[in-house]
Amino acid sequence: MTTSIDNIAEMVTTELSALWAAHNAVGLDGFMRLYTPTEQVPFRNKEPGVEFWFGPGDTAAAAAEVLRYWRKGELPNSSLLLDPIVHRKTEDGSYRPIGSGVIWCTSLALGIDVLKAESGTRLRELGVLASPFHRGENDRAGLKVLGICSDAQMPEGKAVQGCREIYGIACLSSEQYAPCYLFSGISYLTNNGLFRHPDFAAMFPKDTLRDQASRRKIVENATIQVQRVLDAAYCWDAYEHHHALYEKFGTNPDNVQANMQFFNMLARDVDLFDATGPLRKEADAMIEFIVPGMVPRGSVTILAGAGGTGKSSLAHQLCVMASTDYDPGEEAPRWLGQRLAIEKCKGICVYFAGEDGPPIINARAAIFDPHGRAKRLMFQRIDFGAGVTFLEHLKRLKKIPAVPIMIIDPARKYLSGDEEDSGAVSGFFDAIEDFAISKGTAVIIVHHLQKSADPKSPREITDLLRGSQVFVDRPRVIIGVVRDGAYAVIGLAKNNIPPNLGMVTEERVFARDPKKLQLVWMPGHKGVRGASLSPEELEKLAQEAKKEGR
Repeated sequence: MTTSIDNIAEMVTTELSALWAAHNAVGLDGFMRLYTPTEQVPFRNKEPGVEFWFGPGDTAAAAAEVLRYWRKGELPNSSLLLDPIVHRKTEDGSYRPIGSGVIWCTSLALGIDVLKAESGTRLRELGVLASPFHRGENDRAGLKVLGICSDAQMPEGKAVQGCREIYGIACLSSEQYAPCYLFSGISYLTNNGLFRHPDFAAMFPKDTLRDQASRRKIVENATIQVQRVLDAAYCWDAYEHHHALYEKFGTNPDNVQANMQFFNMLARDVDLFDATGPLRKEADAMIEFIVPGMVPRGSVTILAGAGGTGKSSLAHQLCVMASTDYDPGEEAPRWLGQRLAIEKCKGICVYFAGEDGPPIINARAAIFDPHGRAKRLMFQRIDFGAGVTFLEHLKRLKKIPAVPIMIIDPARKYLSGDEEDSGAVSGFFDAIEDFAISKGTAVIIVHHLQKSADPKSPREITDLLRGSQVFVDRPRVIIGVVRDGAYAVIGLAKNNIPPNLGMVTEERVFARDPKKLQLVWMPGHKGVRGASLSPEELEKLAQEAKKEGR
């Protein structure tokens, strides 16, 4: 990939500005340093021992120094490294390290080492940014790793607390490069080849580094707790760098001893553990929600009801909500009365609209998103290219780094085979569940009822779904939508999630607003039908029964 020298200058300036924003956010101000090592190992430099100190207002001058020594990539040159630790200038003119608002590492694939996708996955699950280095034709030659910290980190040798830990979690053996910070866009000649990270902005959501205000915002939104990284590194080491153990056991250090006892009782056979091992023990790591109490991540939910109940409008509205970037302090919207978990909605939301064409989609969008804020919503139809099936296209979509929500509307448009064929429907669910689990996606399938079905309650919906019994058995949650005159009654027809995770148990009554395509939840007792007893009411009944000796 070729990039003009002007673009590289802008890239370096942006990178330095973003790092200063991270430092300033945790109260650090002073100087950072550009330098070349005094030795020729592991970096080969025409001019060793270069040093250039600069403050937050000197980023343009610092970028100019980087480009001057780099000589547009022509060898021999000197590719300046960055010391991201903030220093304070003392009275005698020396510089004293005081801390950093970021943690970082360079993890390169050397020799026959291969960068595995799971390395980046482990880091990104912690909120750490990780993006591949290139070496020649190899575009997966290592990882550039950066974490934006919620608190200032204290110096530890050439780096700060947390740097060694993220290097360990990446699990590529390149110790000599680990504490070094390499600029994006700049090629670095090393004893192991010529490495280059192509684009610093690619580590962040699109257009989030375009100006100073945007950089401050992304710094605020991308911060991590370093203690979580330390805990994860401890668990990664304790689980002997077996990704299968780490993935299923999680990052709670308190569980390590019991988890390793379980592994030892399986004769320390990783393949056997993979087949029998438990899921993570932390409840929040097992089940997360896009819509708390209704729509879980990593699972399939069915949204079902008779024709004309507004299922597609509900699905479209949820996608708009989830694909909007909200301002700091802005209240999250509600969907069916539940507050959307906007922190779980990062990435591209995919809506397969099999029945509604562009005119309908655009008309609904004008109502749900009049200001065009849903920038992360991608619509798909039913044509995926010559000979490409829906299930094949689903595999393509796995390339998208994050897909919080996927809507398939309706099932029959994307199912290959008969809805009554349990084999065909099972294959359909196999592929969708695989996508949901691997990407942590909340997949919602919009599905129809049998002809002439007239349910009086959402709970009746499971007996009236069209097609194979597989449509009832496979989803974790089924949300039923029932018409009741001018109202809609919505509730969970099926729910395979433990009640302690706050699942909605009552049937809710909504007034239908056909002009705005909105469902307005009725207030108070009018908004609840067939409500279950509250925990307090159940406890009171239990106490009364105990007094009477029952």
